Amino acid sequence: MENSPVSDFSKEAEKKPSESKEKDFAGGQSDDFLMPYLAELIHFIKNNLASVKSTAFLALDKPDSLEFKKCIAEDIGKIESVLNTLLNYININTPIVKSNTFHTIFEEIFAANEKQVRNKRVRIIKKYEKNLPETYVHDEQLRFILNSILQHAILSAPTDGTIEVLIKSFDFQSARDKMASLKRGEGFVEFIVAFPGVSKASKFPDGLTQRRGPEKESTNHLVLLLAKDILQRNRGTMTIEVDEGKPRTLITLRFPIERRKVIHYEPVSL
Repeated sequence: MENSPVSDFSKEAEKKPSESKEKDFAGGQSDDFLMPYLAELIHFIKNNLASVKSTAFLALDKPDSLEFKKCIAEDIGKIESVLNTLLNYININTPIVKSNTFHTIFEEIFAANEKQVRNKRVRIIKKYEKNLPETYVHDEQLRFILNSILQHAILSAPTDGTIEVLIKSFDFQSARDKMASLKRGEGFVEFIVAFPGVSKASKFPDGLTQRRGPEKESTNHLVLLLAKDILQRNRGTMTIEVDEGKPRTLITLRFPIERRKVIHYEPVSL
């Protein structure tokens, strides 16, 4: 790993304390409502269970009675309806703080491409921070970008080659690094992919590539163009460095950090 193009970056990656999936009641819930409600709910369930028990006892003498079966089903249905409504109430009043999305999506993409990696006998070395900050990029757009880059790396890397992946965050509020395309105070998540050999998409659009060595004809840069366009629409950047002397290709993506607290809710069951 001494000659690895991403080894220096991995040493700088900061380890952040583990944070569990947070759940907070929006605005706080008053005991003046919840406690009386729960007490009434308990009485409701007890009464209906008593009714079910009584009906079931009478049904012992009439096992084939459709009327008794309907009565039991109705009482159980009432309990289930109230409990489901209570769970939905809790869900819509309990926002879940969105966290670690970048890591989760990349692991999903890696798993989806694992068969292709095995068939080509490519080794992938992954290094990244835990609990990465959220980015501006929507989940589906992020999934498209990361999958496009990983697919390109797998196809471009030689058989029995090695692909290195590094994901880390960089916060301008606590770092000296400056980047012209991002305002100070925003920061970014950096996604770096390095693999041996010259990328098959060897002729890239202006501004996308920093090249060392002679120019080659392009045959496969369309996927990278699409990923770059989506990233730029979200105020991110993509650069590709091709060193034909080694040879080696290094693709670097920067995703702006989302400063707002992003939340979502568990779906309501109908």
